[in-house]
Amino acid sequence: MAYFLILARMSLLFVVLSRGFIYGQESDEHLEVCLNTESSLMPLYLLDFQNQSSQFSDAYLQQLKQVLAFDLNYNGSTRVMKNDWESDQLGTKGFGDISFWINKNIFFVVKGELTQQALNISLLDVHQQTIKTTEPILLTGQLNEDRRLIHRVSDAIHKAFFGREGIASTRILYTVRHQIGKDSSQWVAEVWECDYDGANTKQLTKERSYCVTPIYLPPKPSYTTGGFIYISYQMGQPKIYLASLKDGVGRRLISLRGNQLMPAVSLKRDKIAFISDVTGNPDLFLQPFSPETGATGKPQQIFSAKQATQGSPTFSPDGKQVAFVSNKDGSPKIYMINVPAPGTSLKEIKATLISKRNRENSAPIWSPDGTKIAYCARSQQERQIWIYDFNTKQERQLTQGPGHKENPSWAPDSLHLVYNTSDHDVSELFLINLNQEEAVQISAGRGEKRFPNWEPRIR
Repeated sequence: MAYFLILARMSLLFVVLSRGFIYGQESDEHLEVCLNTESSLMPLYLLDFQNQSSQFSDAYLQQLKQVLAFDLNYNGSTRVMKNDWESDQLGTKGFGDISFWINKNIFFVVKGELTQQALNISLLDVHQQTIKTTEPILLTGQLNEDRRLIHRVSDAIHKAFFGREGIASTRILYTVRHQIGKDSSQWVAEVWECDYDGANTKQLTKERSYCVTPIYLPPKPSYTTGGFIYISYQMGQPKIYLASLKDGVGRRLISLRGNQLMPAVSLKRDKIAFISDVTGNPDLFLQPFSPETGATGKPQQIFSAKQATQGSPTFSPDGKQVAFVSNKDGSPKIYMINVPAPGTSLKEIKATLISKRNRENSAPIWSPDGTKIAYCARSQQERQIWIYDFNTKQERQLTQGPGHKENPSWAPDSLHLVYNTSDHDVSELFLINLNQEEAVQISAGRGEKRFPNWEPRIR
């Protein structure tokens, strides 16, 4: 916390960051959040895996089925129905009579069969009366590895039924904060990574320092990302670092005096927006950038307002606009500007107000399809997730209920979000999507989980 005392004028940044630095307690508690649903979910029946002649135990296959059930239940398109004896018995002989599934109001049926190490998945579209199969996958017998194989199958199922890519095989960055020693007042926060459902956790940085706001580097089209950017306090002041997902070793990205915070990378991989007080005020800067060579050229100040604090920039998908937080008109609000050409005078840059319904807003994040911005706003006494829709020009509250919800991040499908809570000394990660009325906790264990960032996928 002492590091923040030097940022005397960065009160708005406290709104975004301070909750990540004051609580710490383990919790397995689940939280339900009510959403305004955008579409109904289609009923899906997941049959028990049939063990024909495999080397795996039925108990192990049941674990894998539970992974698949989670994926299919939280993909934003289908709802997995409760298993019953009659349906499961029918599934032992193909899919049975299709009228049976029609009478049960089932839209889709998924069946898995194990032969030696190969898992074969068959898919019945009840109303189209078609059967499809996915490519067989070879299981390893290692749960962590096989979980990821099941996630790929889940995405293949989603694409077969709906023609759209799923998000089950994506990953999430976040930080974990905890004390060093039982009686120590020193805190550390490191960058971690997990699968989208919270499994397969892996610590990336090992600085024994303070790391916040990690973000993935957008990959080249049809590739997966290999690196990430984050803020580290290892030099005392917050600076921007770039690291590989393989070793997590950070290197200084921008040689600039003062404090740098809240970096955002354009999906075009050519620009970084961030906050710096190098000019004496926490203002918005733009840095030309290349993932291969790092920062190129000098940073450009692109927004400033007298006696105001700027924070939390986020790029539009085409990289032509930046949304950010400013308290230039009193309370923190979400504004948007066009990315100016080099050399543009600050007087020529005009900001458009986005959030109008609440007095305290933070942490905006642009959806990958460009149609929405998710952000935090205080509703009554709690911080909730809100959505601004560019098509309707309307804001709506997404989450309800007790507890603060903060730092939303969109999945590549622009349907799912991950966020962290902070309530009663607990900070955990939760997964939601716009089509369902519940949020599911995906993290647990030691430390406060903060600042989630969903892996981008560029098609």
